[in-house]
Amino acid sequence: MLYSEVLEEISRELPLFENSSDRDSFLKETVGKIKRAINADMAAVFIQDDGKGDLVLRAGVDSDGVWDHLNCPDCTDTDKPFRFSFDLNDAGRAFNEGRVIRRTYPSGDADHGFRSKIIVPLARGPMRLGVLIIADFREDAFDDLDDGEILSSSSRLADLIEDASVLISHEVKANGTRIIQGRKAGSGIAMGRALPFWADMESAAQTISPASSKEEELARFDRSLERSIRQLKEIRQKAEEGISETGAMIFMAQILMLRDESFTGMMREAIEKGDTATTAIRRVVTDYADRFSQMAEERLAEKSQDVRDLGYRMITNLASGESREFSYEGRIALARHIYPSDLFRLSLEGISGVVLMGAAATAHISILAGSLGLPVLITEDKALLGIPDGTQLILDGDGHRLYVEPAEDLLEEYRLKLSLVSPSPDYYTLKGATADGTAVKVMANVNILKDAEEARKQGAEGIGLYRSEFPFILKNDILSEEQQYKVYRSVVETQKGKPVVLRTADIGGDKILQGREDQESNPFLGVRGIRFSLAHKEMFRDQLRAMLRAGVNADLGIMLPMVSGVEEVLEAREQIEKAASDLHQRGVAYNPHPRIGAMVEIPSAALAVQELASHVDFLSIGTNDLTMYLLAVDRTNENLSHLYSSRHPTILRAINHIVHGAQKSGTKVSVCGDAAADPVLTPFFVGIGIRELSVSPHTIESIKKRLAAINLEDAETIAKEMLAIGRIDEMETYLKENTERLALGELTIR
Repeated sequence: MLYSEVLEEISRELPLFENSSDRDSFLKETVGKIKRAINADMAAVFIQDDGKGDLVLRAGVDSDGVWDHLNCPDCTDTDKPFRFSFDLNDAGRAFNEGRVIRRTYPSGDADHGFRSKIIVPLARGPMRLGVLIIADFREDAFDDLDDGEILSSSSRLADLIEDASVLISHEVKANGTRIIQGRKAGSGIAMGRALPFWADMESAAQTISPASSKEEELARFDRSLERSIRQLKEIRQKAEEGISETGAMIFMAQILMLRDESFTGMMREAIEKGDTATTAIRRVVTDYADRFSQMAEERLAEKSQDVRDLGYRMITNLASGESREFSYEGRIALARHIYPSDLFRLSLEGISGVVLMGAAATAHISILAGSLGLPVLITEDKALLGIPDGTQLILDGDGHRLYVEPAEDLLEEYRLKLSLVSPSPDYYTLKGATADGTAVKVMANVNILKDAEEARKQGAEGIGLYRSEFPFILKNDILSEEQQYKVYRSVVETQKGKPVVLRTADIGGDKILQGREDQESNPFLGVRGIRFSLAHKEMFRDQLRAMLRAGVNADLGIMLPMVSGVEEVLEAREQIEKAASDLHQRGVAYNPHPRIGAMVEIPSAALAVQELASHVDFLSIGTNDLTMYLLAVDRTNENLSHLYSSRHPTILRAINHIVHGAQKSGTKVSVCGDAAADPVLTPFFVGIGIRELSVSPHTIESIKKRLAAINLEDAETIAKEMLAIGRIDEMETYLKENTERLALGELTIR
């Protein structure tokens, strides 16, 4: 009987578990059937422990009947239940990466005699449940098993476990705490009280009693309106000064709405006719929000949430006394969906964290959450919808869980964790270099002004990538030349003379500008990056003029994204020359000689790199998209995460080809994708000739330390060895076996 047939048989007789003991009995019976069906010597299931964040043994069967700690030498606890941590072991890696891991031991594993082992993640879509481990005394025991079929069948097993666990999935734990699991979109810990966005205005209204007269209702309304406008002005000022010019644009729109007589005038008129201030605000806000939400253009439909947010602010300010101001501080927002502009706005208003219900983690939501330092969790658990306003919560982004009504001892544990987070030193002055003195610049990837400030504090040697699409995404609209100039100039000034590379807008793919008339069914292969800019030349020249003006008296680079060949570079250069000519005729100061670069992130550019390099001043390898296109894996698709890896031999060989092609033309080349911050790949990059890495600000110090731990000769040897590897499983084995040589110390190979 096949593995899949076993699961089909089990599904027909599946009971509903009323407690964990019932589930464990089911698992023991199931792994026994799987062991017999595959003719293996051992099978065991480890399930993620909600409380401790590791994998705990729930059921195991071997030739003696029960698999225990005698056959679990890697388990971390000597007492039951036996556990795997998520670090430095195959079980943790299979769980985290969502892929099958195979191991063979030609002479027999010294600990338990098994000669082959297969570790399979139990996942339900993006949600990880645990792992299934199967082992055998034969070296070739699992050669006939297909990884794809195993993953599919194991996903079915995860479905069975979850469906049958519905009665216990939200049971109260021993310490009185309920737990909702999810996946991380933003790292960190947040403690606060729930703010459900699907009921915010209504719940706030229920706390307000009517005033004694119409005159008092009007006076209370006017006080709320005045206070709301003042609060928004203060937040707008805060955005301008410390985080992003774009924030001023977002909040100015809300201020203008509160000053609009056709909006607030309708509320005042309703109060004069006898409505309470609360009823008047709710009625007008609901009407406006409904009208916006029905608009065909998504950019305008999105404004419905902005209107509801204003209503919540005004109603809360109605209830607030003189000493109590409206604030999101100490609150954890619960929402069905969120736009980047919403996330940005909530962060500015002091929100502690965000939990999204069943939403997709688009790349720019995750990137922005990192820039803002905001914990964000995404969950499919419908229990989120039942959390009342004001419920005490702990959001652990890194632990992939939300604690609901946590017990006091858990609250104290997390208070201690937060108190131990050390602030970064004000400045780091060390330049990037290997142990033997080979200079490797460590630059910063920047999305908003806050990132640029942090990059300088962390000792970045400049900005290697400024993603200029973020102001467009945050405002969810086109920006004028003047608006863009202010944003870019603020970023340039933070670096105080260090080089700054401004990338033209990479709009499209997973960074679509909402409201575009030409929405595409396959945006990753559509009009995005430089294609979008060249298809909208007036908008492109606005951006180029803003960049040239912002780069006056600065070491400015302008980088073109998603270039497929030389023709696009030449056409873009023409537009840069026209933009410079426009500024010259206007008599406006600008940088007349910016360095022009291109991103190498799609296969055609990688293949034509030598010709491409001869037409630019520098190249930058975007490993995120390069990996996606070369491996044909959508990097935003959680179901394919096990296939997406920048450590894949094909990717490493492509990067090596790009570097050597650029070197033949004497063109500088850097790496700016996520792989640039992968400590495992640092020796490889140095070894193939990369002399500039661009990473997120919070990883700058760690990358400098990695560089200082290796020397050039060793890095070159490591690079040659890695380039000689042809299969991903061989690469994993190499990395695991060479932890010490790679100077990784306690870093996790995963």
